[in-house]
Amino acid sequence: MTQQPIQGLPPSFHETFFPDRRHLSALLKLAKSGYKGTIDAISADTGIPTGKSSGKVLPHLKYALAMGITTTSAARDGVYTLQLAPLGCLFAVEDPLLHEPLTQLILHLMLSRPIGGASAWHVFFGRSRLALGRASTVDAATSFLTQELGNSSSLPGPLFSTYREEASLARTGMLTVDRNVISRGALPTPQEFYWAYAYCWLTYWEQTAPGVQQLPHSELEAASRFFEGSGWADQTVEDFLAWTTAQGITRVDRQTGTPLVMKIKRSNELTAQIYSELL
Repeated sequence: MTQQPIQGLPPSFHETFFPDRRHLSALLKLAKSGYKGTIDAISADTGIPTGKSSGKVLPHLKYALAMGITTTSAARDGVYTLQLAPLGCLFAVEDPLLHEPLTQLILHLMLSRPIGGASAWHVFFGRSRLALGRASTVDAATSFLTQELGNSSSLPGPLFSTYREEASLARTGMLTVDRNVISRGALPTPQEFYWAYAYCWLTYWEQTAPGVQQLPHSELEAASRFFEGSGWADQTVEDFLAWTTAQGITRVDRQTGTPLVMKIKRSNELTAQIYSELL
């Protein structure tokens, strides 16, 4: 399976605004019972600032969509319809303020999807390791992004500041910035987080290889780049795969040399387990 084209939000979708969890939480609350309203109405009902020519409402609607919080559709008359996505339904019960570190890691992983996420996030976290390693200068990272996505004043945009801001995803530890040096982190590995990671991994799988139940691990990773984005060493990936097998999520056949992974469960079958083992 060859590397697939990225099908995510374009580099300019954010309009320079990082994802603010307070605004995302307000949209989550608004979408709980289904909502219809214009940008101005959404601003009035949530407190998310907006203006005549620009504002934070539309970028946050797009962030919420890419993070799997809501589904959003817009009519020709400028009225937006918001409903909770399956993850949004879970967040509304377990963590409506999107405060928990695990929740923020899920938001990060969903935003970094090759399909349905944000293209700049996927390229940086999922496709930059060979070019940039685990640490690089901001200038080198920006050059890589423009090489992959085209020269744009929207790059890097708020990609790096997202992981500096406490109001955003700083608690994930997935990226640190020290002056002009950026360093990528790795997903933390307590096993109680593995249900969430498995959910996201299967989501990547189902979107990049829909209907395919069995793939060589190397081909699946070439398409999804989930494990490159995880920042894990090879042994940690092996430990995670072994855990998914033990939980009946996958079956891994190693007799052919390259591990052959069979998907036993779908992502939506794991939703109820995501927060089940947290203390």
